[in-house]
Parts: sequence; structure tokens; C-alpha cells
Amino acid sequence: MKLLHACPPSCKRLRVDETESDRAQERHRALELVDEMVSGGMRRLDALKAIGLSRSTYYDWRGAFQRGGVRALKPRSTRPRTVQRRRWTDADDQAVINLREERPYMGKAKLQTMLARDGVHLSVSTVGRILSKAIADGRIKPASFCEGRTKPKRRRRFDGGWSQRWQPGDKAQAPGEMVQVDHMTYSKDGRTLKEFRAVCPVSKFMASRVFSRATAVNAERFLQAMLEAMPFPVASIQVDGGSEFRADFERACEAMRTPLHVLPPGQPQWNGCVERANRSARVEFWSLYDGPLTVADVAPRLAEHEFFHNYRRPHWALDCRTPNEYLVEIEDAA
Repeated sequence: MKLLHACPPSCKRLRVDETESDRAQERHRALELVDEMVSGGMRRLDALKAIGLSRSTYYDWRGAFQRGGVRALKPRSTRPRTVQRRRWTDADDQAVINLREERPYMGKAKLQTMLARDGVHLSVSTVGRILSKAIADGRIKPASFCEGRTKPKRRRRFDGGWSQRWQPGDKAQAPGEMVQVDHMTYSKDGRTLKEFRAVCPVSKFMASRVFSRATAVNAERFLQAMLEAMPFPVASIQVDGGSEFRADFERACEAMRTPLHVLPPGQPQWNGCVERANRSARVEFWSLYDGPLTVADVAPRLAEHEFFHNYRRPHWALDCRTPNEYLVEIEDAA
């Protein structure tokens, strides 16, 4: 007797038809919309810009649709084919955790060396993975807790304020554009002063003021002084992510409608002009300053240094011209 099974011979036939998935249908509608715009006389590139679709993405989707229809537009899984699995034992895990609890300030490299002395041979990366998983699970605290930083440092958000994230293409082309602003600290005999400095990356023209503290209020005061000192209109300003360049400073830029660009964290090289000016000031001014370290005593001497920098000191970047000579030449050429 022959037995007939009610179930289909392959489970593949039971799979749900995914051609109606939302993501696939959205992509299909985008392709149809581009075709409608092109048939109406619009250039394809303009149509892609109008709907916010890149050219490479459009051609990828169109090729997939031509090969397999709407089903082929379903987003592919980005999960890797081979997933790295845990390669340490529970004993290794406990050994790392125990040593880290004894030495909470040590990193993975030092812990790996100390574990090897006790016969636990693990790679530095493996120790790091064990620590990361333990921190994520809440079994141990990050090393920053030893320094008193109980909260992780939050990334600066740009959600409605006047400041905007600096982009790699943002570069000054004329005097007054992307003026770099920063502050430096100078200490001597137990006293500390904060010097704010602004440098035009094109003309190297500089403005500087000294304060007792680096606060947003003092940064706003320096902003007003900088605008008066610069011999050209300041079109935009570039700063790092310091707290002194928020609050009052940001509101002052917004009131003047002056764009404020904030550098990504840990990338001071894009503020190179003002950083080099700070270094020059340490050598040419602060190392030679021998008076009392007070704002009233330093301010007039710093003004003399600022005048020397702008009107007397030759700059290699300007072919040994002063910033003032450079500005006069481009003004005469215009």
C-alpha cells in the first residue's frame, strides 16, 4: 500500500511570500517615482537629488529589481557568515575578573602580563574582550571610576542649537572665514591664567585676551573683543568641543548670525593654526614674561605681543610677510 503525505515534500514551499515587505515596496515605489520624473522631462540626477537617493544606490536597486523583481529589493542580512565565538573558559574569565578587582586601574595589557606570571596564558585582545563583556554585564566598573568619573563622557549633540558639526570639506578660502578660536592655560607660582586666542587661517591675523577663568561668559567677552580687533568681517568661527564655547558663546554667535563649527572630539589637528599660535605664544611671550601673574599686569604686555604678531613678525606661511602686509596686498590686488 502506498502512503500519501498531506504535507508538501519541501518546507521551502511553506515560506511566506516576502515580496510584499514594507522595505521592498518602499524601494520599488522610489524606483517608479524616479522613472516618472525622468519621463516627465527631469534629468535623472536631479530626480535622485529630489528624493534623496544616491546614484549608486539607485542603480543597485534597479539592477536587483531587473534580476528578481520586488522580492530582490528586500534588504539583505548583514550578519556575517562566521561569528567569532568565545575562546576562553570560565576559569579564565574568573581569573581576569579577580585580578581586575584587585587592580581596578589596570588595562588589558598589564593584566595580561600579570596573568601570564600566574600561569594563565591569554592574549591581550582576549583579556580586553573579557573586560568589555564584564563591564557591559555590570560585573565590574570602568577604570574611569578610579579617577572619580562616575558617569561616561557624553558625545556632544547637535539637535536644534546654533552650533553645527565641522565637516572635512569646511575650509577657509578668504580672510574671516572659519576663524579658529581656542584657549590655553599658563601657570606660575601657584597662579593660573587663561588666554583666549583667535587666528584667521588665511591671513594669520591674531587676537588674544587674558582672563582668570575659561568660562562661557568670558568666551563671549572675548568674542566681542575679537570682532573689534579683526580688520575684516568674521564670516564663521571654528572651535573645539570645550564647554566654554557653549551657552553664552553659542547664543552670541546665533544673535550675530555667525556660523559656529565644532570640531569632532580628539582631532585638534584641524585647529592647527590656533594651536601653532598657542605654541609660539608660550615660547615668544610667556617664557619671557617676568611680571606678576594677574590679568591687570599681563593684559597690556599681551597687547604688545599681539601687535608684534600682526604688524612686525614675519610668517613663513605668508612668505615672510606680516599678516597686515598680506591683507594690504590682497586688498590692493582686488
